[in-house]
Amino acid sequence: MPFPTPTRATRRRLLVSLATLPFLSSTPPACAFGKKSIRDFGKTYDYLKDAELRLKEVNRQRIVIKNADFSGEDFKDVSWGYFDFIDCDFKSSYNIMLIQLADCTFTNCQFHGIFKFGNTRNTRFLRCTVKGEMPILSFSSRTNNLMFEECEFIGDSGDPNHQGGVICHGEVEFINCKSRWFGLSGYKKMVLKECVTYSATLETASPGEYSDKSKMPYSDFLLEDCDFTRGVSMMNPKLNSFTLKNCKVGVFKTEGSVARGDVLVEGVKEGHLDLSASNFQGKLTVRNCSFYKSYNGYSFQCPGIVAAYTLVENITCGSSPANISGAPNEMTEEDRLPKTQNKSLIIRNCKIPHLKVDWAQTEHLRIENCQFDYLDIKDGRIGKLEIIGCTLVKLDVSNTQVKTHDVRVPEGGKISGH
Repeated sequence: MPFPTPTRATRRRLLVSLATLPFLSSTPPACAFGKKSIRDFGKTYDYLKDAELRLKEVNRQRIVIKNADFSGEDFKDVSWGYFDFIDCDFKSSYNIMLIQLADCTFTNCQFHGIFKFGNTRNTRFLRCTVKGEMPILSFSSRTNNLMFEECEFIGDSGDPNHQGGVICHGEVEFINCKSRWFGLSGYKKMVLKECVTYSATLETASPGEYSDKSKMPYSDFLLEDCDFTRGVSMMNPKLNSFTLKNCKVGVFKTEGSVARGDVLVEGVKEGHLDLSASNFQGKLTVRNCSFYKSYNGYSFQCPGIVAAYTLVENITCGSSPANISGAPNEMTEEDRLPKTQNKSLIIRNCKIPHLKVDWAQTEHLRIENCQFDYLDIKDGRIGKLEIIGCTLVKLDVSNTQVKTHDVRVPEGGKISGH
């Protein structure tokens, strides 16, 4: 490769390097009042075409390219490194197909069409816009330290089959971005912070892309301080870990998700969360949330009996039932039992008028310091059941089998079943 991989730079180090390194300006005077074809940028055009020539003549000295129009120009099987693109227009129908993109910045640039940037590292897109009919920005599997900040991604159709997308087969981060009718994907890692979505999708690798499924990557998702109230969906993601923190949601569903590691939901104060129909194989934690929006008859749904260890803590719900077990009512016992892997399901410090923990197949169910009107633990298969320090009006344990228990119901509470 023309640009050997240096020690990975942090975002701060990258910004400092841009401020302190000398610059080779490539902005012709004629560009001041309009954009000029990149072909008319002389040596800079040659450097974009030939990375070996660039290294030979100016090494890694940064080159600024400003007010350039890349329409119709072919850049295929080449590598770009140490360029700063400012106020440039990129239009490509498979014209820009790079092997590698390294240590570059794109500021206030416009992207229309389909782009392949190859393996990308230490690269930042700032205040850029990607829009048009199915625009695609693709990055290869060894991509890391790729950041989009204050960018807008705008598709031209609400049809999921015609949405645009940022498809990163490696690691990517989005900060304070907006997306509408657009797909954002990170096959190995994806971070969204302070982002706003409008009918957007969050995606990972798909099994259909890999003939050898053992080579399919699983991703780490971190979604923090985002506003998803205008619409977002996750398309059957394949995850190592998943964190949803301090976000606003409308109806957020994880249906079809697989998470091999831990899942954390924290600080969701607006909207409805449906974690059911998901395969969470590690520890599931939902804490410090409030759910008042009813969807499909529930205020909150959580597959507590699916995860190996589940903690539900400091949750407040509206009047619609909350289903913590996650077992659908229509399943038979023969269907449910093989899906159960829960060793510990703990619910504490919650205020939920109607809590359903029916079909709670678990080695240990502990409910402590909670407030309920109606607590439903019907049809359970429980090793140890503890209900301690709770206030409730009615407890229903019909058809539940328990090996050992410590159940303390306050005076005046009603118990149905055995």
